[in-house]
Amino acid sequence: MKQRLTYLGFFLTPFIPVIFYVVSAGTGYDAYALSIVFGVYAFVLVCNQFYLASQPAFLLKLLSAKQVRTLHSTSPLLLLALGGTHALLKLNVGFTLSTTQAVIGLLAFVLFFVGILSALMLFANTILTKRMAFAAIRTNVMTKGGLTHQKARAMHNLMVPTGLLVLAHVVLASTSDFTYNPWGMSMLVLWMVYSLLSYLNYRLSGRKRRGT
Repeated sequence: MKQRLTYLGFFLTPFIPVIFYVVSAGTGYDAYALSIVFGVYAFVLVCNQFYLASQPAFLLKLLSAKQVRTLHSTSPLLLLALGGTHALLKLNVGFTLSTTQAVIGLLAFVLFFVGILSALMLFANTILTKRMAFAAIRTNVMTKGGLTHQKARAMHNLMVPTGLLVLAHVVLASTSDFTYNPWGMSMLVLWMVYSLLSYLNYRLSGRKRRGT
Protein backbone atom coordinates (compact mmCIF):
# COMPACT_ATOMS: atom_id res chain seq x y z
CA MET A 1 0.00 0.00 0.00
CA LYS A 2 2.84 2.38 0.93
CA GLN A 3 4.56 1.80 -2.41
CA ARG A 4 1.32 2.27 -4.36
CA LEU A 5 0.70 5.61 -2.66
CA THR A 6 4.26 6.66 -3.45
CA TYR A 7 3.81 5.89 -7.15
CA LEU A 8 0.42 7.60 -7.12
CA GLY A 9 1.94 10.70 -5.55
CA PHE A 10 4.78 10.69 -8.08
CA PHE A 11 2.41 10.83 -11.04
CA LEU A 12 -0.31 13.04 -9.48
CA THR A 13 1.73 15.83 -7.85
CA PRO A 14 2.68 17.39 -11.23
CA PHE A 15 -0.99 18.33 -11.59
CA ILE A 16 -0.62 20.86 -8.74
CA PRO A 17 1.38 23.38 -10.82
CA VAL A 18 -0.59 22.32 -13.91
CA ILE A 19 -3.79 23.61 -12.28
CA PHE A 20 -2.19 26.99 -11.49
CA TYR A 21 -0.93 27.34 -15.06
CA VAL A 22 -4.22 26.40 -16.71
CA VAL A 23 -6.25 28.68 -14.44
CA SER A 24 -3.89 31.63 -14.97
CA ALA A 25 -4.00 31.13 -18.75
CA GLY A 26 -7.81 31.39 -18.65
CA THR A 27 -8.24 29.77 -22.06
CA GLY A 28 -10.87 27.20 -21.20
CA TYR A 29 -10.59 23.59 -22.29
CA ASP A 30 -8.99 23.74 -25.72
CA ALA A 31 -5.84 22.58 -27.53
CA TYR A 32 -3.82 25.44 -26.05
CA ALA A 33 -4.85 24.52 -22.51
CA LEU A 34 -3.96 20.90 -23.25
CA SER A 35 -0.53 21.97 -24.50
CA ILE A 36 0.01 23.74 -21.16
CA VAL A 37 -0.99 20.58 -19.27
CA PHE A 38 1.48 18.44 -21.22
CA GLY A 39 4.25 21.04 -21.05
CA VAL A 40 4.05 21.68 -17.31
CA TYR A 41 3.71 17.98 -16.53
CA ALA A 42 6.75 17.20 -18.69
CA PHE A 43 8.73 19.93 -16.92
CA VAL A 44 7.99 18.40 -13.50
CA LEU A 45 9.10 15.01 -14.84
CA VAL A 46 12.40 16.59 -15.92
CA CYS A 47 12.87 17.88 -12.37
CA ASN A 48 11.91 14.49 -10.98
CA GLN A 49 14.61 12.83 -13.08
CA PHE A 50 17.30 14.83 -11.32
CA TYR A 51 15.69 14.20 -7.95
CA LEU A 52 15.41 10.44 -8.54
CA ALA A 53 19.03 10.36 -9.68
CA SER A 54 20.05 11.88 -6.33
CA GLN A 55 18.77 8.72 -4.59
CA PRO A 56 16.78 10.59 -1.88
CA ALA A 57 16.81 8.73 1.43
CA PHE A 58 13.08 9.04 2.10
CA LEU A 59 12.22 7.57 -1.31
CA LEU A 60 14.63 4.70 -0.75
CA LYS A 61 12.71 3.94 2.44
CA LEU A 62 9.36 3.99 0.67
CA LEU A 63 10.63 2.13 -2.38
CA SER A 64 13.63 -0.10 -2.90
CA ALA A 65 16.76 1.24 -4.56
CA LYS A 66 15.93 -0.92 -7.58
CA GLN A 67 12.44 0.58 -7.85
CA VAL A 68 13.83 4.11 -7.68
CA ARG A 69 16.30 3.28 -10.47
CA THR A 70 13.54 1.69 -12.53
CA LEU A 71 11.34 4.76 -12.12
CA HIS A 72 14.28 6.92 -13.18
CA SER A 73 14.97 4.82 -16.28
CA THR A 74 11.36 4.49 -17.47
CA SER A 75 9.96 7.99 -16.77
CA PRO A 76 11.96 9.56 -19.64
CA LEU A 77 9.80 7.73 -22.17
CA LEU A 78 6.71 9.46 -20.79
CA LEU A 79 8.65 12.72 -20.59
CA LEU A 80 9.53 12.61 -24.30
CA ALA A 81 5.96 11.69 -25.28
CA LEU A 82 4.49 14.58 -23.28
CA GLY A 83 7.15 17.05 -24.44
CA GLY A 84 6.67 16.10 -28.08
CA THR A 85 2.88 16.35 -27.81
CA HIS A 86 3.23 19.74 -26.09
CA ALA A 87 5.27 21.05 -29.03
CA LEU A 88 2.89 19.65 -31.66
CA LEU A 89 -0.15 21.17 -29.93
CA LYS A 90 1.58 24.55 -29.73
CA LEU A 91 2.33 24.43 -33.47
CA ASN A 92 -1.26 23.34 -34.15
CA VAL A 93 -2.72 26.43 -32.46
CA GLY A 94 -0.48 28.83 -34.35
CA PHE A 95 2.78 29.09 -32.41
CA THR A 96 6.00 29.00 -34.44
CA LEU A 97 9.62 28.02 -33.88
CA SER A 98 10.81 31.56 -34.62
CA THR A 99 10.91 32.81 -31.02
CA THR A 100 13.83 32.48 -28.62
CA GLN A 101 11.64 30.55 -26.18
CA ALA A 102 10.60 28.03 -28.84
CA VAL A 103 14.18 27.54 -30.07
CA ILE A 104 15.39 26.92 -26.50
CA GLY A 105 12.56 24.41 -25.97
CA LEU A 106 13.37 22.58 -29.21
CA LEU A 107 17.07 22.45 -28.36
CA ALA A 108 16.30 21.09 -24.89
CA PHE A 109 13.99 18.44 -26.36
CA VAL A 110 16.63 17.30 -28.87
CA LEU A 111 19.32 17.14 -26.17
CA PHE A 112 17.05 15.18 -23.85
CA PHE A 113 16.18 12.80 -26.67
CA VAL A 114 19.86 12.20 -27.44
CA GLY A 115 20.74 11.93 -23.74
CA ILE A 116 17.93 9.49 -22.97
CA LEU A 117 18.69 7.38 -26.04
CA SER A 118 22.40 7.23 -25.19
CA ALA A 119 21.60 6.27 -21.59
CA LEU A 120 19.33 3.46 -22.76
CA MET A 121 21.98 2.29 -25.18
CA LEU A 122 25.06 2.59 -22.97
CA PHE A 123 24.31 1.94 -19.32
CA ALA A 124 20.66 1.99 -18.23
CA ASN A 125 19.25 -1.29 -16.96
CA THR A 126 16.01 -1.97 -18.81
CA ILE A 127 14.13 -4.98 -20.13
CA LEU A 128 16.33 -4.80 -23.23
CA THR A 129 19.48 -5.24 -21.17
CA LYS A 130 18.60 -8.86 -20.49
CA ARG A 131 18.51 -9.68 -24.21
CA MET A 132 21.78 -11.07 -25.55
CA ALA A 133 21.48 -9.28 -28.89
CA PHE A 134 21.11 -5.89 -27.19
CA ALA A 135 23.93 -6.64 -24.76
CA ALA A 136 26.18 -7.48 -27.71
CA ILE A 137 25.31 -4.20 -29.47
CA ARG A 138 26.00 -2.24 -26.27
CA THR A 139 29.37 -3.93 -25.80
CA ASN A 140 30.28 -3.24 -29.43
CA VAL A 141 29.34 0.45 -29.18
CA MET A 142 31.24 0.87 -25.90
CA THR A 143 34.35 -0.83 -27.32
CA LYS A 144 34.42 1.08 -30.60
CA GLY A 145 33.76 4.35 -28.83
CA GLY A 146 36.46 3.71 -26.24
CA LEU A 147 33.87 4.16 -23.51
CA THR A 148 33.66 2.75 -20.02
CA HIS A 149 30.61 2.61 -17.77
CA GLN A 150 32.01 5.54 -15.76
CA LYS A 151 32.65 7.64 -18.89
CA ALA A 152 29.15 6.96 -20.18
CA ARG A 153 27.65 8.10 -16.88
CA ALA A 154 29.86 11.20 -16.90
CA MET A 155 28.52 12.08 -20.36
CA HIS A 156 25.02 11.73 -18.96
CA ASN A 157 25.77 14.64 -16.61
CA LEU A 158 25.31 16.89 -19.65
CA MET A 159 21.62 16.60 -18.84
CA VAL A 160 22.20 19.18 -16.08
CA PRO A 161 22.71 22.14 -18.47
CA THR A 162 19.84 20.73 -20.54
CA GLY A 163 17.66 21.01 -17.44
CA LEU A 164 18.64 24.69 -17.22
CA LEU A 165 17.55 25.13 -20.84
CA VAL A 166 14.15 23.67 -19.98
CA LEU A 167 13.94 26.07 -17.04
CA ALA A 168 14.72 29.01 -19.34
CA HIS A 169 12.05 27.79 -21.78
CA VAL A 170 9.43 27.75 -19.02
CA VAL A 171 10.44 31.09 -17.48
CA LEU A 172 10.14 32.77 -20.90
CA ALA A 173 6.62 31.40 -21.45
CA SER A 174 3.78 33.92 -21.39
CA THR A 175 1.94 31.68 -18.92
CA SER A 176 4.85 32.08 -16.49
CA ASP A 177 4.23 35.80 -16.06
CA PHE A 178 4.77 36.29 -12.34
CA THR A 179 2.02 38.92 -12.18
CA TYR A 180 -0.65 36.43 -13.26
CA ASN A 181 0.86 33.14 -12.16
CA PRO A 182 3.15 33.66 -9.14
CA TRP A 183 2.39 30.33 -7.46
CA GLY A 184 2.66 28.12 -10.53
CA MET A 185 5.89 29.69 -11.74
CA SER A 186 7.44 29.68 -8.27
CA MET A 187 6.65 25.99 -7.83
CA LEU A 188 8.38 25.06 -11.09
CA VAL A 189 11.45 27.23 -10.55
CA LEU A 190 11.96 26.13 -6.95
CA TRP A 191 11.46 22.44 -7.77
CA MET A 192 13.95 22.58 -10.63
CA VAL A 193 16.55 24.40 -8.51
CA TYR A 194 16.07 22.02 -5.58
CA SER A 195 16.21 18.93 -7.81
CA LEU A 196 19.37 20.08 -9.57
CA LEU A 197 21.07 20.97 -6.28
CA SER A 198 20.08 17.58 -4.83
CA TYR A 199 21.58 15.81 -7.84
CA LEU A 200 24.78 17.89 -7.81
CA ASN A 201 25.18 17.33 -4.07
CA TYR A 202 24.74 13.58 -4.60
CA ARG A 203 27.33 13.50 -7.37
CA LEU A 204 29.85 15.60 -5.44
CA SER A 205 29.43 13.70 -2.19
CA GLY A 206 29.72 10.46 -4.14
CA ARG A 207 33.04 11.55 -5.59
CA LYS A 208 34.27 12.54 -2.12
CA ARG A 209 33.38 9.10 -0.77
CA ARG A 210 35.40 7.55 -3.58
CA GLY A 211 38.27 9.93 -2.85
CA THR A 212 38.27 11.56 -6.31
